[in-house]
Amino acid sequence: MILKRKTLVFAIFFLPALLFAGGIQKTIRKKVTDYREQYSPTGIAVVAIGKEEGEPFQQIVTRGTLSLKSTIPVNPFTEFRIGPLTQLFTVSVLAYFVQEGQVSLNDPVSKFVPKSTVLPTYQGKEITLGDLATHTSALPDMPYSLSSRSSFSVSQMYRFLSKYQLPREPGTKYEYSNFGYAFLANLLSRLSKRSFPELVWDKILYPLNLDDTVFTLSVEQKKRLATGYEQGRGISPLLSEKVYSVFIGSGGLYSTSRDMLTFLSFCMGKEKTSLNAILPIMEMPYHSFETFKMALGWKIIPLEGVDAQCYCLGGSLFGFAMYIGYVPEKEVGVVILANQGDFDLASFGEELLCIMGHLVP
Repeated sequence: MILKRKTLVFAIFFLPALLFAGGIQKTIRKKVTDYREQYSPTGIAVVAIGKEEGEPFQQIVTRGTLSLKSTIPVNPFTEFRIGPLTQLFTVSVLAYFVQEGQVSLNDPVSKFVPKSTVLPTYQGKEITLGDLATHTSALPDMPYSLSSRSSFSVSQMYRFLSKYQLPREPGTKYEYSNFGYAFLANLLSRLSKRSFPELVWDKILYPLNLDDTVFTLSVEQKKRLATGYEQGRGISPLLSEKVYSVFIGSGGLYSTSRDMLTFLSFCMGKEKTSLNAILPIMEMPYHSFETFKMALGWKIIPLEGVDAQCYCLGGSLFGFAMYIGYVPEKEVGVVILANQGDFDLASFGEELLCIMGHLVP
């Protein structure tokens, strides 16, 4: 059963006492220990970036083992499937092309396929690249059932698009769509005339030196891979790769907490790289709704009871749960990876952000 989000009242009420008891980094370590003792994920890794007594810090805290049968402890080099966090890498490629002037977020998707291709519209309104990147395309989450996705191909993707009727105008409503990101990844590949893994490696992973962030694990990396669990059962990584092959732009990456520390630092503007010019493009809100905004890949939400905006993304996939979030005005950020797909890590992530940012209503 998925653990529901809890309020931050406890953490916020006792925040001054927690910090006085031993400092932010010690508090984070205790929180991770307490979380594992309370909810018993097989393994968990927490990345934290913030400041303590005016000095910046970067911290990785790991607890647990690679699997229920393993005695090998989770460490900064343990490979986790990062599921929906893959989407931030996909939109990083999109932002790169925008920054280079090759595309615009307002470009209709029909611009990147042959003229004979039939694509869904709503009363003449076309889906844009920005709509795909913000889950506002009006495309469904998945085109077919889970069992049929093992053989789902690119040609089937376009066949489905040719017959699908959009239920509403693109850009008017947020609705999570793995299929939309699969389509976006395909369009980016068509634009670059390269496979999507090659494209992400060349434009994002290589410049950031993220050698352990991959779509296909090497033999050595497989030895460091945590086993994913859902409802107490292990899920075969090979099976999940086969089922999800066309959807790699939505959830196909593996990574380590060490690599995700670098990526989080990059997203927060703390890395000096050739890619920093894409960050304003990724952070700019593209669609606004009543309680949140959508940037490229990021959902922008107010932290509960606190006057601060949080850029965040989370979810679960094939026995893994994941969360990433940062608060620009406080210069704090967190990544949480767990090999237990039954958890919603958003509340825990927000709790840690509040602790690091001294965020008290």
